[in-house]
Amino acid sequence: MERNVKRKNTFSAISINRITAERFREYSKTVAKSHSDTIDTMIDFFEKANITPKSQVISSFIKYQVYLDGRFDYIEQLLRDLERKYLKPTHDILKSLFDGVAPKKKEKQQPLLLNRNTIKMTKEEWRMEEEVVPIAKYNEAVRGRDEDRKKFREVLRKISIVEPTFGKPYFRVELEADELERLKREYLGRYIY
Repeated sequence: MERNVKRKNTFSAISINRITAERFREYSKTVAKSHSDTIDTMIDFFEKANITPKSQVISSFIKYQVYLDGRFDYIEQLLRDLERKYLKPTHDILKSLFDGVAPKKKEKQQPLLLNRNTIKMTKEEWRMEEEVVPIAKYNEAVRGRDEDRKKFREVLRKISIVEPTFGKPYFRVELEADELERLKREYLGRYIY
């Protein structure tokens, strides 16, 4: 209540964390004209209400509020289930009685998966369906995979772990720059999607 009394313009400095000070300045703009008026308003509020931010009343109030929010969500879900299971069907039946029309039944949809016996396909379509790969393409893929494995083993042999006395361990790759660029072009160009 000292706020209403005219005061001399003497100020005192308080050391506050920089981030907290920035938050307070933003908050202070919404409450009062000056920081002093904001602090006076806050202190008056806490003194009148006879509470502190660490009091049991505040923490139990917050817990109670969280509990009530959970209960309200539960009640809302119950009401939605009640409407979906009981009220909508009853409403549809009453509406059909007053309209003189039976409620529409959902039409049976065609199955998404078709029976193979009912479909007639050519030999090529069956191969594509069964994902049959010609032996030449298969052998070519196996040969390419073996070559890739061989190159990968060579690269792995040229990689070693260096553990310095100070600092983190790191990998040393003993490849020429042009060889590394060639590998990048070959493999990155092949697998770009």
